[in-house]
Amino acid sequence: MRFFWTLLLTALLFLVFPGNLFAQEQNISCQRRYLTLVNPVRGRELWSDKSVNPLLNQYSLVSKYSYPATWLLQYDALIDSEVISEVRGFSPNQEFGLLLEVSPDLARDSRVIYPAFTPWASPRAVFLSGYQESERRKLLDTTFRRFKDTFGYYPKSVGAWWIDSYSLNYLSKKYGVVSAMIVSDQKTTDNYGVWGQWWGIPYYPSKANVLTPAGSKESQMDLVVIQWAQRDLTLAYGEGPAYSNYSMQANDYTSLGKNTDYFDTLVRNYLDCRNEIGQATVGLETGIEGATFIEEYGNQLLTLSKIQGLMFVTMSDFAQSYMAYYSQNPDVVRLKGGDFEWILTPQKRMNQKLGDEIFYNSQDAFSDYFVADTSNFLDRRLGTNPPSSGGRYFPYYLLVWGALSVLFILKKKVLNSILATLFLIAGFGLLLRSTEQFGWIVYFGPVFQNLEIVQSLLVFGVFAGFYFLRPGLMSLILPLTFGLDALVVRLRYTEISGSRYLGFAWDALRLVGLKFQEPFKVRFVNQDFPNDVASSLLRFNFDKVWGSPYLTFIVYPALHIVLGLIIYRLVRKSSLKSKLTILSFLALLFVLHLSWVLTHDPRVAVPAL
Repeated sequence: MRFFWTLLLTALLFLVFPGNLFAQEQNISCQRRYLTLVNPVRGRELWSDKSVNPLLNQYSLVSKYSYPATWLLQYDALIDSEVISEVRGFSPNQEFGLLLEVSPDLARDSRVIYPAFTPWASPRAVFLSGYQESERRKLLDTTFRRFKDTFGYYPKSVGAWWIDSYSLNYLSKKYGVVSAMIVSDQKTTDNYGVWGQWWGIPYYPSKANVLTPAGSKESQMDLVVIQWAQRDLTLAYGEGPAYSNYSMQANDYTSLGKNTDYFDTLVRNYLDCRNEIGQATVGLETGIEGATFIEEYGNQLLTLSKIQGLMFVTMSDFAQSYMAYYSQNPDVVRLKGGDFEWILTPQKRMNQKLGDEIFYNSQDAFSDYFVADTSNFLDRRLGTNPPSSGGRYFPYYLLVWGALSVLFILKKKVLNSILATLFLIAGFGLLLRSTEQFGWIVYFGPVFQNLEIVQSLLVFGVFAGFYFLRPGLMSLILPLTFGLDALVVRLRYTEISGSRYLGFAWDALRLVGLKFQEPFKVRFVNQDFPNDVASSLLRFNFDKVWGSPYLTFIVYPALHIVLGLIIYRLVRKSSLKSKLTILSFLALLFVLHLSWVLTHDPRVAVPAL
């Protein structure tokens, strides 16, 4: 009789809880199911426990199961000799990559100004998108160089809660990065709003936008994006941590009263056998959440160890497997939780039950591709309407320049044509570099509507002026006067504790010049200034010039014409040796100025309507 009641009770339990009764026996019945362990490691000044114990404790759990894992080292961890000494002892199946977060130490070593008096986690400070394009390259080069000096090779995997597409393209092309991790969709958590990518699923991003799955092989980056803190398929859809905490992260779901069983359910959602590839990312921020939630991390690893058929791989190994199977993004991926279903394609993502429908355009970028985002809230959300990429701009000024150059040749005014071209590039090169790209009108100098017309009229006007100019010393000096801008743009001045400093910026932090002290003491200085001082040095602001059409087209060129006349009068009656010396000096400055013009960062990005 007891056997009968036991059998009956078991049958009832099976009917009520069919998915949980024998959970430990549920295996993955399909191939290509991947689990990627990723542990971000920041500098120890941010750890709750400043010793290396959190790192060792986390590694101990990973090594207990002989799992491969990717450890993303932030720059401050890279320059921490004790941390590096410990990770060198990790087993060979561990991968080391880079956590691309900017710190004051990284900015200083890269010769980049770090935003003063800003919390470390502010998006304008911690993410590469808070800096100009040239600054991003310096920050990345410094980080990758340090990594190679430490490990002897460049990393293949990088991560951060946000990585702008300009930086990702740079890393893919220059360093061969194949895997990048960003945060999963969250609308407002931690002052970071990231929304619109495939819901928790890996993909090839478009070259224009890391959140957009590429629609073709030509438009995709040669790397795979995976996501940190993959979300619940339904409960995470909303504003703030009350929703985004429904994720795979131990610190997230435990704050909601959930346990490892909930984690197991989320993992299995992303390993759904209806898709050709399933992937989940699991990890903890070492020394931060990793110090507090290490026990739950151990529970996660134990749960994962019971899933038969699950392949544990590093970030780069997963990327290689993904690339070997897919040459471009799959036509459709489906995720289903109850009666909620995500349908993800390269054209759009849709969840009919949640009312979510976001369209993708592989040629549509965020403005941080071009200019620094200095706001305190990261707003990277794709729109619900099909985006437009503009595409109406054409550099007609090149046709005007070509036609006028031919005319000058026919009129035997070749030298005039060359001098007019040099004057154009030196004086208005930033305006001529302005163009349209990835749905934005990108301005390097002054901002004008009808950019094509302004550029064409400018070329015509300068060539018209040089057509009537007699070739000679004066016509040669005119374009060379713009070389003096190379000095003006580097000129710096400040007063500190009663001393005055005047000189030229060697880079963002170093001043080479003179120090004036009372009474009548002058000495040469060649020194670095603290970040907050260096950022506040007085300098000539060319943005004031580009902000006014009157200054751009009248005052700025007129000033250089006057300078040309002055230099001409000084040089005209001097000896040949003096002439050559002065002209050579001007030519050197001219080359420096051209370098500044041709490498100048974009100044403004305006949507191309």
